[in-house]
Amino acid sequence: MPPHVVMSFRRLVWALASHRPAPLRHEGIHLLHAAPAACSDRSAPVFTRALAFGDRVALVDQHGHHTYKDLYHRSLCLSREICRLRECAGGDLQEERISFMCSNDVSYVVAQWASWMSGGIAVPLYRKHPQAELEYFIQDSRSSVVLAGQEYVELLSPVVRKLGVPLLPLTPTVYDGVAEEAGDGQLPERDWRDRGAMIIYTSGTTGRPKGVLSTHYNIRAVVTGLVHKWGWTKDDVILHVLPLHHVHGVVNKLLCPLWVGATCVMLPNFNAQLVDGFGIGRPAPACAGEVEEHHRPHSAGEVRDDGDRHGPVQPPDRSPPARFCGDSAARRRGTHCLRKPTEGGLPLYPARGRKREGD
Repeated sequence: MPPHVVMSFRRLVWALASHRPAPLRHEGIHLLHAAPAACSDRSAPVFTRALAFGDRVALVDQHGHHTYKDLYHRSLCLSREICRLRECAGGDLQEERISFMCSNDVSYVVAQWASWMSGGIAVPLYRKHPQAELEYFIQDSRSSVVLAGQEYVELLSPVVRKLGVPLLPLTPTVYDGVAEEAGDGQLPERDWRDRGAMIIYTSGTTGRPKGVLSTHYNIRAVVTGLVHKWGWTKDDVILHVLPLHHVHGVVNKLLCPLWVGATCVMLPNFNAQLVDGFGIGRPAPACAGEVEEHHRPHSAGEVRDDGDRHGPVQPPDRSPPARFCGDSAARRRGTHCLRKPTEGGLPLYPARGRKREGD
């Protein structure tokens, strides 16, 4: 295993181990109303709930712990940088598209929230797409600005130069800085319902990839439905290893926990042995092959942090072996049959009640 992956994992493990939930401030309030939104619009995006969760830990990544308050104020600062770059004194870009490329860490959330705070539409890019595809996504979406995590500035520079689109590199304060609270930290109220929120591109199996626009109303409807059916609470902790340019990784594994004040632990990329150290829940098909190949009972010494003096990471109790199968695959006794789409149309698998194999 590469040393930098081991080191990142070690930091994540110790950060998570030291995490303690913030005091419960909304006891007894219904799950979907655990925190009041910063505006009365019932379609308001997730960031409007962040200040109510305050010092609760929202994200744990290789950079450390990040509270909801941290995410909000860092995003607000970045949104003002975006508006200054676009010479938008009113702070509302009126649904201009904002493309961004970030790693699976706090920078992604800050870029996404800042795009929405600016009144823009978020267009996530993927680091493994070839240059021609990146050019196509930026041009087809008519993005007016491109945000780049520190590690992707060099990759995106020739692309934006060719297209004549401004590039805004993310500063170190996005990752681990203490964001200053500018003013009261609140944004003017907006009518979010019919505003575009996000453009996700299809995989292009029937031609060129097509951009699919979701409104803030669409996203909120999906998030609240999943929160209700899956029984999300503010005390939950989820491990996030999925790509962040598909609906499953963005909505199910990121926006749902952030909606209720839960904690999301983000690994830089997927690694079957590292994931196995946390236990396997219901992985997406994109990860299924690697999990199937590596999934096997581990001794306590196999999942470790490269001989660190603190000892190995203790794996959880083993569940029955995971088996990934399609509609026509044979069902085997004593195995789980897991199937999840990644680009939308997600079935609501209930947290309670009757469950059917393959759902």
